[in-house]
Amino acid sequence: MTKGSPESEAVPESMAGPRAVLARVFSGVRRNKKLVAGMLAASMLEVALHQGPLLLIKPILTAFTGGEKEPEDVEPEEGVLGLGEVVSDWSDSFNESFSAWSHQFSSWVGMEFAPPNENGAIIFTASILMMLVAPLGAIAVYFASVLSRFFATKIVVELRDELATHLLHLPLRYYGKERMGQLLSRLTNDTTVLARSFTLVADNLVVDSLKILGLIAIVGFYAPVALIIVVPLVPIMGWPMIRIGKRVQKRSRGSLAAMGDSTESMNQMLSGIRVVKAFQLEDARRADFAAANQTFLDRTKRMLQSKGRSQATVFVAYQCGFALMIFGLSLLLQEPNFEIGDVLQIVAPTSMLYTHIKRVARAYNAMMESAGAMDRIDAILIERPDVGSESGSQVLEKVEGRVALRGVTFAYRDEPVLRGVDLEVEPGQTVAFVGPSGAGKSTAMDLIARFHDPSSGAIEIDGHDLRGVELASYRRHTALVSQQPFLFNDTIYANIVCARPGASKEDVERAAKAAQVHDFVRALPDGYETLCGERGSNLSGGQMQRITIARALLRDPRILFLDEATSALDSEAEEAVQHALNHLMKGRTSFVIAHRLSSVRNADLICVFEQGKIVERGSHAELAEAGGLYSRLLELQELR
Repeated sequence: MTKGSPESEAVPESMAGPRAVLARVFSGVRRNKKLVAGMLAASMLEVALHQGPLLLIKPILTAFTGGEKEPEDVEPEEGVLGLGEVVSDWSDSFNESFSAWSHQFSSWVGMEFAPPNENGAIIFTASILMMLVAPLGAIAVYFASVLSRFFATKIVVELRDELATHLLHLPLRYYGKERMGQLLSRLTNDTTVLARSFTLVADNLVVDSLKILGLIAIVGFYAPVALIIVVPLVPIMGWPMIRIGKRVQKRSRGSLAAMGDSTESMNQMLSGIRVVKAFQLEDARRADFAAANQTFLDRTKRMLQSKGRSQATVFVAYQCGFALMIFGLSLLLQEPNFEIGDVLQIVAPTSMLYTHIKRVARAYNAMMESAGAMDRIDAILIERPDVGSESGSQVLEKVEGRVALRGVTFAYRDEPVLRGVDLEVEPGQTVAFVGPSGAGKSTAMDLIARFHDPSSGAIEIDGHDLRGVELASYRRHTALVSQQPFLFNDTIYANIVCARPGASKEDVERAAKAAQVHDFVRALPDGYETLCGERGSNLSGGQMQRITIARALLRDPRILFLDEATSALDSEAEEAVQHALNHLMKGRTSFVIAHRLSSVRNADLICVFEQGKIVERGSHAELAEAGGLYSRLLELQELR
């Protein structure tokens, strides 16, 4: 089974179905009432102007055939079906009124039609009306199309905004269990599927449903009894959509999951391009990508086959239903007062039903296809955000920097990482976390930075339990400099000022000088407007790190986190960065993780971690003389 297949990314069955898609549409309707009202008005006007001329079929046919025959003064025989009057009185009244009005209108415009061509007035008037309807109908079609598609696009844009906002507020542990390629696929491919579905729902499902009702109304207007034949056609043709729709939805979910695997494969290939080239993995990575693409192609093929069967079955149902209708009309022709003009008046609207039902079927299939995409997006939206991001949490207006860990434990997927850690740090102190890999150093720092919450115990900031503090108000007083510096693909200036939007140019330059990067930046042709490149690819490691230090300095934090900030640098770059870090840490509560113990000699407190516990604590001199784990680490690095 391919990793990331539908089986591995199953969506709860309770979330399945098009209800989630319709719920999203109705949510958009509530937020955009005026837009939807305009869309419906334009759609109803389009339907009226598009189908209104069908009411003129019998008057025009009567005019061409020389008018209706005078009824004979005999008692009419009862027809085969025994229905008596089949054609409605309303239609007869309409035809008579239109005929009279046609003569008045043609006389008013100076067109006289005398016997034996008096019926030319009907044809002339109908032609004028159709020419007038054409531009009005075009305007209605324009507005109905633009408003419906804009509405559909707006729903998707709002969904993407909601999804991006939600993702930004999810805890880091969520990203530890999700693959980036799958997340990118949901943000791009899945929302693209939804955009197509919403467009068809807003366009075809609305307009064509109205047109179906309009055509049935026209048939009922002329011959209500014919509805016995026409109305069953709609459910007969609609039944295949519902029967096959669930299969389309299921296979769509599998296709989208395969697309996510393909995106993940490409993401891995491009993110690790240096490793791919260094170890000659081009063929292996290409084969993985080709396999993911083939899986996507196979699953998409099965989904398209299901959609094709739905369309084909609708066609068969329509043809059979239309044949039954023709047979029924042949019987109606034997009824009194039912003529060939009445047959055409029924057949013409009914023959148009197939086109509109086919469009509704296409919209329904698209909605079922997008239900899989909506399920995958809802799986993100139901994830709980960081606890401290909710409103009502305590706001920290000012932070002194006093930190306490009280009996803190933490586990990743039931695997214990921290076991009862206790620590108290005074404002302005520099605390170093050292120890073997996997001892819990980074986890302890992540908990203090509130990237995770402890499984038990508490972390306090100035006496406040961090879980009850509004996360944004806490993060405003913190800054992070990590081992792998990250810069956005933007200018150097933008990468520094993002720490404190609205800061002056002088503040930015002052921070850059303190980070010992100002002179280097000024020497560049574009200075602070130099583009850093993707992940800082236009800069060296030491330059990138000093820019991130300038960013942290500009933020002016009370609590600072340094996660092996110099471990990836050469000796010369490390010395420059360390000097900048010393300036950054002055007067701030600082937590430092370092494998190079030489960089933490001057720390106020060194905590030695082993198997999730702090086994030693003290100054460098105290721990070096204690003969414990710290002393052994010093000997391994030949620092004693």
